[in-house]
Amino acid sequence: MKRKAVCLISDGLDSPIATFLIERSGVEVVGLNFDNKPMVKPSKMKKQHKEGTVTAIKEEKSIISISPIRNIAQALVNSFLSQTSFELYVVPNGKDLEKIVTESKDPKINCILCKRLMLKKAEELARNINADYIVTGEILGEQASQTIENLRTIESVLSEKKLIRPNIGLNKEEVINLSREIGAYKFSEIAAKYTCAAVPNKPATQAHLDRIVTAEKYLISEKMIETSFQKANKYVLKKK
Repeated sequence: MKRKAVCLISDGLDSPIATFLIERSGVEVVGLNFDNKPMVKPSKMKKQHKEGTVTAIKEEKSIISISPIRNIAQALVNSFLSQTSFELYVVPNGKDLEKIVTESKDPKINCILCKRLMLKKAEELARNINADYIVTGEILGEQASQTIENLRTIESVLSEKKLIRPNIGLNKEEVINLSREIGAYKFSEIAAKYTCAAVPNKPATQAHLDRIVTAEKYLISEKMIETSFQKANKYVLKKK
């Protein structure tokens, strides 16, 4: 029987590549995207492509009208080896993230709390669709939440499903090259104009588990997970 994975997929560069690599390994993949509005803000990152021309503006409006994540999902399914369709669940997460930010007594661990909450939601979906694995796009050391210590703390929230991180040893250049190869890069580039508004100024790089569990007791509830899936949207993208 073919194995199945719930792949956490954002409109960034890394997680779509993790999904691509897992599908290429022979595992059936299902996408799970978290809609973090209103906890988004304009990014300070300099744009790497020319703007201002009529052609560029029209192309960008066309991409945004569909939404980068659905464009990325379409690029993925077009690149799959064996799957001819790709299920994508888009789950609201912004209000839960807003609660963490506004009520947290320990803001340095907010990113870890958010990632653990997303894994809890992913595990719930994995149970419901009988998936074997959960897949994320972390690259070791790329962010404060992606130190070895924090990755272990984040992963420990899972009670049943195994976590796979296919990108863990890749570098950014390798990810960008793969993103260009499958046709997702231009969509991620546009999405990069916005970033998460919940990232603290000085995030913890080695947060002990007891510190996390203490915060979760008053910030995170099972009701969050239940409500998220009640309001989720499901899309099925076909290979073109």
